[in-house]
Amino acid sequence: MKTVLVLAIIGIAAWFAWKKYEEGGGPAVITDPVYAEIRANVTVQNREIEMALFVRSSSELDCRTRARVSWAGALKSCETCTLAEPKCQKELPPRYARLFDDVPIPSTYLSATGGVRGERDGRLVVYGLTDKEGEYLCEMIRSKILENYKGTAHCVPASGG
Repeated sequence: MKTVLVLAIIGIAAWFAWKKYEEGGGPAVITDPVYAEIRANVTVQNREIEMALFVRSSSELDCRTRARVSWAGALKSCETCTLAEPKCQKELPPRYARLFDDVPIPSTYLSATGGVRGERDGRLVVYGLTDKEGEYLCEMIRSKILENYKGTAHCVPASGG
């Protein structure tokens, strides 16, 4: 259970760090998206856990700026994490692009869709958990972000494979 709580804190911190930049607004409809990919690895109780946050941004500048803020926020919240340099790309590889269609994968993940100008669509995946841990963690993060997120969020259950 300690593993799940540590991950929840990291996931929530990363999400809110990303959201922190939303004051800049941006377009109501994103027509030419740029995708951010932010990854963190942490060892908890001799288990390797990887978190991946994918966000649909409105432009290269939007992506780079938010990724930098999010990355710095995640660094502050997790002293034992190894964070990869964030990436901004015009297209995600097909295995990650399908997350934006809420296609089940072997891990439960958070699917969030922005509800107001400035919010972005995002997917947060945590690899290395049991199905039960993944469901519990996703629900914890979902309920916490919905306290300040105007859009919708739900958990996409693991595919079981």
